[in-house]
Amino acid sequence: MLKFIGVVYLVLSLYLILGGNTDTVTTVEIRTQYVEVCDGEVFSEEALIQAIKKMKFKHPHVVLAQAKVETGHFKSNIFRENNNLFGMKVAWNRPTTAVGRNRGHAVYRNWRESLLDYALYSSYYTNHKTEKELYAHLEDSYAEDPRYVKLLRAVVEREDLKQLF
Repeated sequence: MLKFIGVVYLVLSLYLILGGNTDTVTTVEIRTQYVEVCDGEVFSEEALIQAIKKMKFKHPHVVLAQAKVETGHFKSNIFRENNNLFGMKVAWNRPTTAVGRNRGHAVYRNWRESLLDYALYSSYYTNHKTEKELYAHLEDSYAEDPRYVKLLRAVVEREDLKQLF
């Protein structure tokens, strides 16, 4: 049931991102329109914040903190080469927007598809969690660095990310 709710949440988020276009009836068509909207757009932190807001993540400040930590504040090679905001590996047990793999990480056509893939991940694993449970999940199942959650919390606090959302 929770996965169903997550998928519904994702579809509604896509609806908002695409500007409410109700002519789209299949996932393939949504993906095609989504790529057309995003291709050629230059990344900016402000554009990322606006996209996170539109997607209505349950804990958007944590999502932004993850993007900052995982990319070294948007300077890492994995981000620059792979358009990968979250250090995601290629998913095998859920739908994904990844188009390949480089340096052991998922490759995306653009940064927005990386965010969309994170939304898919979130709909499967974290949408129903409280903030405390989300941090515990990230520590147990997501992070390779044992200091990961501490780093995320420090970024959220230091940069006052909660006030952005």
